[in-house]
Amino acid sequence: MTFTWPAALWGLALLPVALWGLGLAGRRRPAQARLADPHLFTHLAGGPDPRRRWPSVLYALAATCLIVGAARPVATVPVPTNRAALVIAIDTSQSMMADDVKPSRLGAARAGARVLARALPRNVRIGLVAFSDAGTILVLPTTDRHLLEEALDRLRPQQSTAIGSAVIEGLAILPGRRELLGERLARLRTQSAPDPLAQSPPSGSTPPPGPADLPPGAIVIFSDGVTNTGIAPQLSAALAAEARVRVHAVGVGQQGGAIMPYNGSLVFVPFEASSLQDLAGRTGGEYFAAVNEDGIRRIARHLGRAIGWERQRTEITAILAGAAACLMLAGALLSGAWFRRIP
Repeated sequence: MTFTWPAALWGLALLPVALWGLGLAGRRRPAQARLADPHLFTHLAGGPDPRRRWPSVLYALAATCLIVGAARPVATVPVPTNRAALVIAIDTSQSMMADDVKPSRLGAARAGARVLARALPRNVRIGLVAFSDAGTILVLPTTDRHLLEEALDRLRPQQSTAIGSAVIEGLAILPGRRELLGERLARLRTQSAPDPLAQSPPSGSTPPPGPADLPPGAIVIFSDGVTNTGIAPQLSAALAAEARVRVHAVGVGQQGGAIMPYNGSLVFVPFEASSLQDLAGRTGGEYFAAVNEDGIRRIARHLGRAIGWERQRTEITAILAGAAACLMLAGALLSGAWFRRIP
């Protein structure tokens, strides 16, 4: 915390003097003590009431808040943001056609993405990436939920699974990340068959934003977790962590895998939660095993708290003034209720 006018804090030195003066005044003998017999005074005035100090304590705290507020403190506090963006990445590999999760892994991922998009605040921009042999950008981050719904309907199974490429494409369309990561991100995207919807990093003289200046962003991956092609997830996770993007993973499948028909024969398709957990852990994200509607809504609430707020340096004088008013009101109410007077 910093102060715009720190000289006002010297007023705090007057508080002990004021409290000492109040204590001294409280020890003065009242008029009854001068007129009554000393042995009878305790019956007339009653003993000391420990509650008598509480209003004074509240007033002292209120004065402290006012003095600190007069110094115009500036602190980093969480504030609501309308700059947040989220990328949903859905695995469209052949293994996602397994039906150990009904109606299929891909169908469950598509339904989960819809529930997630509807449950998030409307001001959160959502993009969509499908990934198989490579990541493909289908929707740039937007608040148009109808556009997202149409893209989800067009998802079709492809071949392999490239989770690392999905993270790279998600970083490419989150605000500010292409500028921050620059050529490193561009090289990885070239290796991973870049999508024409994503633009190259701007080549102007404007310096790239620092990590602290980036708007909140996150990636949610729906996958069965089996990576067999593309960029290593560990490498993409390192870039995501540098760009302050948390990757959350939703495991779509049952432990032990499943058997599914493929090209006229039955094949085993595994489910690998550990790789998704490792990817989420490397970026500070979380792994979720539930793909039912209640589970997805819990994820949405978690994301709403995580990316719906951002920390900004803000003057908090108004907060301290409000706290002082509440403390003074509480002191006045207690004094009126207990002693029938308000100082």
